[in-house]
Amino acid sequence: MHGRRRKSNVPAVLFGGVGIFALVWLLALASSGDKPREPIIYSSAVSATDSGTADEGGEAGPVGDAPVSSGHSPEELPEQPRKLYDRIPEARDFALGCLDPHDEPEPEDIDLSGLDLSTVPDLHQWDERWGYARYAGNLFGLSGCGPTCMSMAAMYLTGNRDLNPLFVARYAEENGYCYDGKGTAWALFTDGARGLGVSSRELPLEKSLIDSTLDTGGLVALVLGPGDFTDSGHFILLIGRKNGGYVIRDPNDPKNTARTWTYEALRPQIKDIWALLSEKA
Repeated sequence: MHGRRRKSNVPAVLFGGVGIFALVWLLALASSGDKPREPIIYSSAVSATDSGTADEGGEAGPVGDAPVSSGHSPEELPEQPRKLYDRIPEARDFALGCLDPHDEPEPEDIDLSGLDLSTVPDLHQWDERWGYARYAGNLFGLSGCGPTCMSMAAMYLTGNRDLNPLFVARYAEENGYCYDGKGTAWALFTDGARGLGVSSRELPLEKSLIDSTLDTGGLVALVLGPGDFTDSGHFILLIGRKNGGYVIRDPNDPKNTARTWTYEALRPQIKDIWALLSEKA
C-alpha cells in the first residue's frame, strides 16, 4: 500500500480516518454492553418522579438569613423543599426547617459511633445532622445523593464511621468531584472511592456482573437518569439480592429502599455502574 503513489492522498486519509473512527466507536459500544454514555457530570436528584426533583442550580431557601417566625406552614416553602415535603413524609421536618437559619455543620461534629455496620447503613441526604450544609450550590439535603451513597458504601466496606455523608461531601469538594449547580461528578465513584479506601471498577451493563459483585460481598453503585427515581439524575446503591430482585439503598426516598427492584425495571434508567469492594477482599 505504501509502495504505490496516488494522485491525491486526501481522500484515502479522509476515508481511512473515518473508518478507523467508526471501528473504535463500535468497539467502545461493544465493550460497554449497551450502556448509554453521558457527560461526566450528572445532577443529583432531590427525589423521584413520585417524590420531587431538584431544578439544576435552583434556590434552596433562606438558610442562614434572618430568622423566620415559628409555626411554619408548607405553603411558605420554596419549590424544592415543598416538593420534598409533599412527597416524602419522613423528610417533612427537614423541609420545614429550611425556613430557619442553621449553623454550617462540620463533619467531625457528627457522631455515628453507634451505627450498625453489620449491614449497609440506611442513611438519607436530608437527615438534619447534615442536610442543611451547603453542597454543590444547594442544600445537601437537596443535592447530596452522591456523597450519601458513597458514605454508606465506604463506612460498610472499611468499617470507618468517620466517613459520614458530610465528610464525603467535603472530600468531594476538595478533590474536584462536585460542581455548583451540576451535582456530583461520576469520578467520585472511581478515583474518589479509592481515595476513601474502597476498591472500585466500572462495570458494563450486564446482569451477571452485577450479580457476581453482590454475591461476593461487594456493592454496586448506579447513577440513574429519569424514571422511577428521578426526573433528572440520582445515585443509589445495590446491596444484595432477594426474591429475584435487588435490595437497594436510596438516599432520598425510603419507599424505594423498602421494596426490591428487578434488573428489568432498573436497566432502562441506568447511566453508569460501579462495583465497590473492600480493599481487604
